[in-house]
Amino acid sequence: MNHAPDEASAAMVDVVFSLEAGTFGDDHAEALARAVRRVLPWFDEEAEAGILPLSGLAHGNNGVCFVGRRSRLALRLPIHRSASANSLAGARLDLDGAVLTVGAGSVRPLLPARGVVYSHLVSVGADDEIEFIARCKSLLAGRGLQPQLITGKAQELRTAQGVVRGFSLMLHGLAAAESLAMQECGLGAHRMLGCGLFIPHKSVVAVGN
Repeated sequence: MNHAPDEASAAMVDVVFSLEAGTFGDDHAEALARAVRRVLPWFDEEAEAGILPLSGLAHGNNGVCFVGRRSRLALRLPIHRSASANSLAGARLDLDGAVLTVGAGSVRPLLPARGVVYSHLVSVGADDEIEFIARCKSLLAGRGLQPQLITGKAQELRTAQGVVRGFSLMLHGLAAAESLAMQECGLGAHRMLGCGLFIPHKSVVAVGN
C-alpha cells in the first residue's frame, strides 16, 4: 500500500479512550483482552486489530498499576470498525476482579513516522535474541522491508496458556510509507495482548527501559 509522505492511513486507526482512576495487577494484558472481547465480540474477526499497552500508568513496587488522569486505552482497528468501538465508552471492564472504567473515546489517525517505529514487545516464537532478530528480518524481508533493528530488554507476559516471550524492538531507516505500513500490519503474534503493535518514536535511543 503506497502513501504520500504525510498521508494518514486509509486502512487503520487508533481509537483512544480515557480511563477513570483505579488499580489492577501488572499482568493484566490477557484479562484486558477478555474484557474487551466481551464488549466488542467482533474483535477476533479482524486479524490486524489489537490492543496497545495501556499508557500513562504508574507502577507500584508490589506489582500494582495505578490509573491516572493521563492513562489511556487504545485499540488499533480497521477504520470501518472505529464507530462500533464506541460501545466501550462507559463500560466497566472486569480485569480478574479489578474494575477498569472506560471513558469517552476519540479517533486518532495513524501517520507516517520520521523513519523510526517502536513496539514494546514483539513475539515471533524465539527466546534467543539472535534467533529473534533473524526471524524478524525474514518476516520483514517477505514484505520487501530491510530496516535496521535494535532490540531492547527481553520481555514476557504470563497468560493462562503459558508465558509469551519476546523483545522490545525498534525499526529505523524506514521510508515514510514503510513506517506507516508497519503501524498498519504490525509484526509477530498476540496483537490482543499488545504485542507487535508499532508506534512512531522520536529518535534512535535505547529501548525497553
